Amino acid sequence: MKHDIDLFGLNPDYPMDHRSDRDQNAGLLNIVFVGGTFGNFLKYFLERFSNKTPDIAGDPFTDTGTAHALKNEQFSGLIQKYHASFINDNEGNSGLPVCIILPSTGKHYLYLKKAQWFRAGDFKISPDDLWKKAVGEMPESIIDHAKEIIKLYDIKDTAHFTWIPKFIIRDWYKLEFLQDLEDTYNYHWFGTFKTHPFWEEQKMFHLDLETFFDWNTFVENITELNDMFGLDLDFDRQAEMKEIFDRGLSLDTIRQECNLAEDVIDNSNSDESLKGLDVATEAFIYAEIEKANDFIQMPLTNRFFRDAEEIRQFVEHYPEHYKAMNPNMPKFNGIPNPYYLDKNK
Repeated sequence: MKHDIDLFGLNPDYPMDHRSDRDQNAGLLNIVFVGGTFGNFLKYFLERFSNKTPDIAGDPFTDTGTAHALKNEQFSGLIQKYHASFINDNEGNSGLPVCIILPSTGKHYLYLKKAQWFRAGDFKISPDDLWKKAVGEMPESIIDHAKEIIKLYDIKDTAHFTWIPKFIIRDWYKLEFLQDLEDTYNYHWFGTFKTHPFWEEQKMFHLDLETFFDWNTFVENITELNDMFGLDLDFDRQAEMKEIFDRGLSLDTIRQECNLAEDVIDNSNSDESLKGLDVATEAFIYAEIEKANDFIQMPLTNRFFRDAEEIRQFVEHYPEHYKAMNPNMPKFNGIPNPYYLDKNK
């Protein structure tokens, strides 16, 4: 599947060479990232623990765990953070020390689906807004999604105070998660970003997004980043480092939900409660179960599973006489699914 990728048009209010930090580039490290992928936190962490930067005061966290509380002027300027427009702003430059943050797993793309609405810019728009808010009360940034859903599911009642059922919203999300990851827009966007010719002229480090989901992975990858760019991080303060990492994670319900979804999918013996998940996380779990179990489709109900044991029971006792090729799966045993192809003609 082909997508039209525009690396520099994510925010139409900014010019193509918009500068997200104080200077055109930084001497010690330039962090280039997509909103919602912890570029602000990484900048704060490195500035705080590098022996090459002055002490930094203040709490970086907002109430949702984003590290947006401090202003650029409160940092040394030796480490700065930018978005993709950094490429255009630095056209012709070479040898710049650059770290880009990249997703690598399905869990990360679930996270992006949620975080780019909720965390980026602190907009706090949730996937649940698509069913908790009336059609006429939707935030402007998601009304087009609501219209797409109304059309796809042929919903007749579209008056101002009409609510789209939760099970419809979950199913809509599930359809995207059922796609091969390589066919999704976000995957193609990051592939285009990662392979832009500009990076070939710079000193590059690719930081996996998993760095921010797990403490041990964080330490391992930050150590490599430190070694490559000579950041001189003070690892004697590792207890303080972990305290800050854990605090950010504890405030970030989106990361917590994504980690929980991964645990439920990978570990059928998980005893975690699934109460309170947002509809996108529920849809991701639905999709992963359907991918792993031929001929099974998850129920179209507003209520979601209580826990992993309830999911296991559903799969184990799914009646044989209901089993059939899933028309929403693009492929079946690696072969194009004729029911999927016919449905999408």
